[in-house]
Amino acid sequence: MSNALESDTIIMSARRKRWVIKDPAPPDLARQLGCPPLLATLFVQRDLRDPAAVHAFIEADYRTGLHDPLLMRGMAESSARIAEAIQLDEPMAVYGDFDTDGVTAATLLKQAIGAMGGTISAYIPHRTREGYGLNREAVAQLAAAGVRLLITVDCGISNVDEVAFANSLGLDVIITDHHSPPEILPAAFAVVNPKQPGCAYPYKQLVGVGIAFKLVQALVKRGLKLADLRGRDLLDVVAVGTVTDMGPLDGENRVLVKAGLEALNATARPGLLALIEVAGLQRGELDSTAIGFTLGPRLNAAGRLDDAVYAYELLLTDDRAQADVLAKTLNETNRARQDLTRKVQAAAREQAEASGKHLQRIVVLDNSDFPAGVVGLVAGKLVEDWGRPVLLIERGEDTSRGSARSVPGFNIIEALRSCDDLFVRYGGHAAAAGFTIANENIPLLERQLLDLAATTLDDQSLQPALTIDAEIDLDAIDRALYTALKQLEPFGQGNPIPMLMSRGVEVRDARPFGSEGRHLLLQLVGPGGAQIEGVAWNLGGIAQALMRNPRIDVAYTIEERVWNRRALVTLNIKRFATLAIATKGGGGRWRCRRPPPPFVYPRCGSWRGASARCALAWSGQAG
Repeated sequence: MSNALESDTIIMSARRKRWVIKDPAPPDLARQLGCPPLLATLFVQRDLRDPAAVHAFIEADYRTGLHDPLLMRGMAESSARIAEAIQLDEPMAVYGDFDTDGVTAATLLKQAIGAMGGTISAYIPHRTREGYGLNREAVAQLAAAGVRLLITVDCGISNVDEVAFANSLGLDVIITDHHSPPEILPAAFAVVNPKQPGCAYPYKQLVGVGIAFKLVQALVKRGLKLADLRGRDLLDVVAVGTVTDMGPLDGENRVLVKAGLEALNATARPGLLALIEVAGLQRGELDSTAIGFTLGPRLNAAGRLDDAVYAYELLLTDDRAQADVLAKTLNETNRARQDLTRKVQAAAREQAEASGKHLQRIVVLDNSDFPAGVVGLVAGKLVEDWGRPVLLIERGEDTSRGSARSVPGFNIIEALRSCDDLFVRYGGHAAAAGFTIANENIPLLERQLLDLAATTLDDQSLQPALTIDAEIDLDAIDRALYTALKQLEPFGQGNPIPMLMSRGVEVRDARPFGSEGRHLLLQLVGPGGAQIEGVAWNLGGIAQALMRNPRIDVAYTIEERVWNRRALVTLNIKRFATLAIATKGGGGRWRCRRPPPPFVYPRCGSWRGASARCALAWSGQAG
């Protein structure tokens, strides 16, 4: 169902985009919290209503904001078994995943347990050859190499058969995972997952690398030493993995990422330094956006198109020359990933629209030309466009691999669980999941999911939405407001950059810029005369249309841009709409006048056949 509160204002734009404008905080709350009204509204939206909770959120103190790792079910047994293996010099292996969360978690345990004196190797599966999770061939290979303790990170919670096989070979298996547990858990030596039944750990949303970090904390509590490492020296990869895996940036994740960003901006890790440089970033200026949109995709690209081992080697190398080579390789791989994503997205859109599937409540598409490495990315982009869950499947000869992405209010892993008997394997969480399925079961999967969606997804949930946190006057934007909003950092999943809206803004100037004029630079003027610059990415082609209809309502985030050594507060424009009311003039001609906001009107699409009063609207970037 829709995640919009009943009291929220819901506006429909010309291109069927819902603008959901959230209610402001009660007038007296800002006074109680001692903050501006806008901040009070943003705190309420994050379920923060009392001064103590607001203080804890803003401070996100590493010294006081972390929970005891031994509260997590299975952690005491796991840390004791690893301590024993270190003492007895038993060979251990950490088994990761090919995404950035799995790679950073494997990096962290290899580095930390190695520093504690353990004999430990890492195994990163290949996405194409092996797929997600434990597999028998890899387990047998590790057992033959003498491994006696196998520790999974970011995977394993659904591998019942594979863990049983490992047990038969004499391996103890410790599972650390953050994905939703199935009803039957593997018969491992221990399972560490805060989402498992009976786990009293107070924070449930740690990602794989976060749980790996808690395991290291538990080992330290047992008296093991990290040699010349400190716990904070590992937080750079914790921040990278948590943000890239879209862990919600609240609670303990927020504490870890805030401290992790400090570690990242001071990192001496050669691989990260090389990656920062090749990506065109500056150490000391890195935030969660830099991780989510620049560093993370380059690390993820290795596992999507090539081999995630390259990302793992980059994070662990002590050789800057090797780091430079690996960083350049990942940068080039990421460019190839971007090109492939665009091509697959276009092909998937064409296939869906030709069949009419894009109008179904759930979209299931399969094709042998949909590479498994990018189906999750493409599914996510199509969800944004269509406003409904999307499953994209790379069709194989006998079995196929797919990724699912969902909309708020529709739990995709629970939906897949209702079709449990159709899969070879599957796993994930409420918003995203992956699976392997026999080809003959794909039509059955689509039918069952459509039946489920018919009773659980209403029409409003299927309309793409833009959530507006607050409506403010453009004249209120200044450096003081920008500084106040920065208190909410780090931004990310669960704590997005505040989306604001202003009505009745005048476009004083609109100029294309960038390669082939793809982007749009705007000079905006508020009702009180205040001027501010805004950028609308990928909308350079509508500059002239905006100048013909210069009165707009605009949705945006507030950012800072450095120009000629001056720091300027600017707008990153996400959506806007211009309005015109047509009224019939003399001689059968039409003239236009702009109405006052709001901007929600039907669109006739043509002057012909218009009534004496016809409402027209034009909106940018899909409204």
